[in-house]
Amino acid sequence: MATRLKSKAGEDKTRIEALRNLRSTLEWLGDDVFYLDRDEVDPVVEMCTLTKAFDSSKVLVANRVKGYPDTRMISNLYSRKDRVCRFLNTETYPDTKFAVLDALKNPIAPNYVESKDAPVHEEVYYPGKDFNHIEEIFPVAQHTWTDGGKLFGAGCHFFMGEEWVPGGGSQISMYRMGFREGHKLASINMVPGGQGDVICSRHKGKKIPCTVNVCPPVGAELMAVSTLNPVVFPGHTDKIGTAGALQGSPIDLVKARTVDAWTIAQSEWSLEGYVVEGERVWETDEAEQLGQQGVTPMHPEWARSMGHAYRTPRAFELTAVTRRRKNPIVYTPHFGAFWYEAPFMCAAVYELCDRMAPGFVTDVASWLGLTLWGGLIIQVKKQKRSDEGLQRNILSAVMGCWRGLRLCVVVDDDIDPWQPEDVVWAIQSRTSPTKDLVVFNEYGRGQAFQPGEHKIGNISVSDGGLGIDATAPLGAEAYKRSHYPVEDLDLSRWFTQAEVDGLRDMQDPYFRYLGLNGHG
Repeated sequence: MATRLKSKAGEDKTRIEALRNLRSTLEWLGDDVFYLDRDEVDPVVEMCTLTKAFDSSKVLVANRVKGYPDTRMISNLYSRKDRVCRFLNTETYPDTKFAVLDALKNPIAPNYVESKDAPVHEEVYYPGKDFNHIEEIFPVAQHTWTDGGKLFGAGCHFFMGEEWVPGGGSQISMYRMGFREGHKLASINMVPGGQGDVICSRHKGKKIPCTVNVCPPVGAELMAVSTLNPVVFPGHTDKIGTAGALQGSPIDLVKARTVDAWTIAQSEWSLEGYVVEGERVWETDEAEQLGQQGVTPMHPEWARSMGHAYRTPRAFELTAVTRRRKNPIVYTPHFGAFWYEAPFMCAAVYELCDRMAPGFVTDVASWLGLTLWGGLIIQVKKQKRSDEGLQRNILSAVMGCWRGLRLCVVVDDDIDPWQPEDVVWAIQSRTSPTKDLVVFNEYGRGQAFQPGEHKIGNISVSDGGLGIDATAPLGAEAYKRSHYPVEDLDLSRWFTQAEVDGLRDMQDPYFRYLGLNGHG
């Protein structure tokens, strides 16, 4: 069960210094980084496929990139739960949601620097003068041989200032863009209903200054890939302050060179330009020729099925590319490991539930098989008669606020929501097929990237999400979990510590969990 974070008064200063930029972070990670030096890595298919082959392992850094002798590529930085815990300064992964909530409530204002002190401004390239297409200077990854095209998905889009962001705040998110040959404007695909979409849609027909920051410090990149529901956090626009709080130090900002915007100074690259609101652009040639959205292939999506190409409701106009001079690094997007996003999704759901019923929800979890936006597990603690039924209220609220959510399960506090087999046991032993399975939001607005969504015209409509109440009735002894008193055993009477460790290493992970806790 998750617990609230303790004070950060003794926070590791080494960690804070290491997270100032990506290069110092890689040095700090040491042997947790594997450098690909023996042969070139092709940004077309090879880099993404290597990333997939060794997902949830070491950070991969390709020092030799085919066609780009002075550029490096990185992947798998956030692919392990323990590494994300190091970044967010938590002892356990379930605690990362509380680190996010703490950062939201205690932002650290950014630090403003001059261009001469910004590594990202060491070199500047202008379209039409220094290059004609972005791929001449920047490796754009292709995921598979069946992709419909190459999509730039490596950057964190940053908006800041009173005219564009309500309250003069900041917004940072990662969106995909398509730079097609012979086209002046790139497509930019924002999550419908997300805060970037909300901000830009308020400026119809205008050009919104923006920078796209590639490989910024960890705090900023985590914030950019995050999912913070605006229903739960309405008007929250201090994203850069929250990013600073996540890493424990201010994010350095510098004025952009060609647009009235700000750049994250410690980034490896920055694309400067404008989001042109209302300028519709097709993502691929094939989609445009067919004239249909959501049909032709794009690349693998977060739902772990093949994504499709769309005609985006806005475009991106590139005005300059800035970068570090020596071997700048490019982030390799891929869809699989999601441990960098789950803390934010779980934090938002926990916050919503805690406002509805303070103290009732004790944890929120997600697994890779649930694909984050696809499903959640919520742990509750029933203590009094008036608590009974609150789990249904929570199911209704969560399924209604997160578009495209396909599965939400509520379990008791004796079930570990981070153990899939424990949750499945709760479903089969505590769920009534006639009373505890509820379909929510059928024909409500869905998520386009979920393959099971109905398509009505070009609009994704949900075919419903399943809510499961896998909690036991309060006080019903029949559901009480059996318990072996393992906590009373002095194992040293029979085993050395090495023997204990060896035996536990042999156990299936779920059996090991049951044995450590004494659960039947």
